[in-house]
Amino acid sequence: MYIRTTKSKSNNQTYVYLVEGYRDKNGKVKQRIIKNLGVLEELIKEDPNILEKLKQEAKSMESSIISIDINTSERNSESGNPLNYGYFFLEGLYNSLGVPELIKKLTKKYKYNYDLNEILKLLVISRILNPASKRETYEKRNRYFNSFDFSLDNLYRSLDIVNDIKEDIQLHVHNEIKKQYNRDCTLVFYDVTNYYFETEEEDNLRAKGVSKENRKTSIVQMGLFIDNHGIPIAYKLFRGNQHDKTTLIPVLEEVKKKFNLGRIIVTADKGLNSGKNLAFIYGNNDGYILSQQIRRTKKEFIDYVLDDSNYVYNDNKTFKMKNFIRERQVKDKDGKLVTLTEKVLCFWSKNYADREAHKRGDIEELLQNYLDNPSKYTASNRYGLKKYLKQIEIDDETGEVTKPKYKLHFEEEKYLRDKALDGYYCIITSELNLTEEEIIEKYRGLWRIEDSFRVMKSDLEGRPVYVWTQNHIEAHFLICYVALIITRILQYRLKYKYTTKQIQEALNGANCISINKDLYILTKRDEVYSQIEKLFNVSLDLKHARIEQIRIYKKQILVHNKK
Repeated sequence: MYIRTTKSKSNNQTYVYLVEGYRDKNGKVKQRIIKNLGVLEELIKEDPNILEKLKQEAKSMESSIISIDINTSERNSESGNPLNYGYFFLEGLYNSLGVPELIKKLTKKYKYNYDLNEILKLLVISRILNPASKRETYEKRNRYFNSFDFSLDNLYRSLDIVNDIKEDIQLHVHNEIKKQYNRDCTLVFYDVTNYYFETEEEDNLRAKGVSKENRKTSIVQMGLFIDNHGIPIAYKLFRGNQHDKTTLIPVLEEVKKKFNLGRIIVTADKGLNSGKNLAFIYGNNDGYILSQQIRRTKKEFIDYVLDDSNYVYNDNKTFKMKNFIRERQVKDKDGKLVTLTEKVLCFWSKNYADREAHKRGDIEELLQNYLDNPSKYTASNRYGLKKYLKQIEIDDETGEVTKPKYKLHFEEEKYLRDKALDGYYCIITSELNLTEEEIIEKYRGLWRIEDSFRVMKSDLEGRPVYVWTQNHIEAHFLICYVALIITRILQYRLKYKYTTKQIQEALNGANCISINKDLYILTKRDEVYSQIEKLFNVSLDLKHARIEQIRIYKKQILVHNKK
């Protein structure tokens, strides 16, 4: 390896290249450019001695030209196992958040004889690339280019310490993201989901509740805040039987105080819309944007929504909206009345109405079938079928003890009202100065938190949870949370061009196989990986690479992430 400088005649600038000498298949010595290191005049501005340093670095990589001679008759078993080096980017992001330094600072009081940071780093990286149980992650720890040296017992013991420092890690990572990525927390999104266990046992955290996956086993609730870039801010776990609506106040109170967020606008769906929650937000001088249930509200509100007066249509009559200001009283968590002044935005969408009608399907035919043949009626709940049919017991006044007979009553007015509301949606906000378009735009950002839950559950396989003690459960979710943050940061820097699955596949595809102690075959990478390399201004687009080249490649990535 050596440094070559070439002066351009077109712009009079000197370009610096890292060059490698090699022998082709005919034994002829040739050179190839490994990397464009930049413009010398610009590099000197940052470091006057940069050229000499680069030359010394190149010399340390290789002092002579080494011929590559591969025996194509070798069996695969004679080569080493594939080692992943795509994780270098994840390690770089992990380090850039200052996690290693934080762990060293926070764990001085603990006595242990293993590298806690290495364990947490492996668990986070593996959660992104190869999600599995803690035991399987340990057993496959040698799949990476650099080794992770600790025992399985060390790994499990470390989870207790990770649990102890989980809140410090959340706060520290938030501050780093705020500093490095100019995080804006004036608009935040909140939602709740749950994760199941393969057990029916219950404790202070695990309990049977309303499972999103309709599981009968124990679950744990997670409340999550994200910013308007889709990057998580904080999370909190709740017992599995705690109702979604009751999680907002405690987590909001805690996060605002610890994270020093200032005034925020909370965006959430109708599942978090309660008088106590809105009174709490309003009383803190914060704001909210939430969807409003229509079908279960008062008749006067429904009549206003359905009244076509004041609606403004688009040109092709497929969308309309209107708004009004209202005052209403709700009770806070202490039972005191609080007056809310809100802007209410009502809109109707033909596409939404068509979806609702499709979901309704053949309900009218089913209703008529049951009315004509009451004996066929069962406890069907298809699209809320039961709320339109009521069983009325018939007393034949014979005085004989017989099985009760029933007839069905169809609540037609309720059904027609609900049908008329197909396609209507309502959003309420405390932010009276926002336009209709701004309200809708901000509310639409809520999809990012729904996607974050999907990523944690599916792509990062956050459930089912295989650890059992409360400390280990808490540590498991901290690991999943950090993995989600690193994934989202990478997606954000890539302008969300690629899904989590695409990034996983790209990074997992970057492997090297040892030919001898110094030389590796590199597997072919895809376009997504190339874009990640461009983002970090590195390249290893070679069929074969020496161990020094891979080490320098890693160093360049880690140095880039420190910027």
